[in-house]
Amino acid sequence: MRLKRFSVAKRRIIVSSTTLRLIIAGILFVHGLGHVLGIMAALNLSKQEDWSSHSWLLTGLVGEKVSQVICFLLFLAVLLGFIGAAMALMGWLLPHEWWRSLSVVSAAISLVSLGLFWYAFPKFFPNKIGAIAVDIAVLVGFLWLDWPTEAAVGY
Repeated sequence: MRLKRFSVAKRRIIVSSTTLRLIIAGILFVHGLGHVLGIMAALNLSKQEDWSSHSWLLTGLVGEKVSQVICFLLFLAVLLGFIGAAMALMGWLLPHEWWRSLSVVSAAISLVSLGLFWYAFPKFFPNKIGAIAVDIAVLVGFLWLDWPTEAAVGY
């Protein structure tokens, strides 16, 4: 009995620039909205013990109230930054050229915010791990891999 050899050709998935732009903008937008959790912690909107704006570094130095204000401002900056990045990528209200810069700055502030206010997000997984993963993906993708290119997103 003779066996036939089958070769499997590598398939490449091709996504239109509009689809890629929508996917990336959606991820940036939802990731930005997720930072509302930090704002909620700063405003004491949760009664859970493991969800607060207490900072391991700042609260002892500047006090509880100032720490809450800093928590609020940092997470608000990230929220607005990622939503602005998504809007700029789509060409809505903000110049398209801003989307990469807004994404990188917002990811860096997000990592600093999570490091300072670890309990501002209530669950380790998916909240904290998911946020850190997206922030690292943004920084690696944009700064190291230079992906996506402007041509890939249709500009």
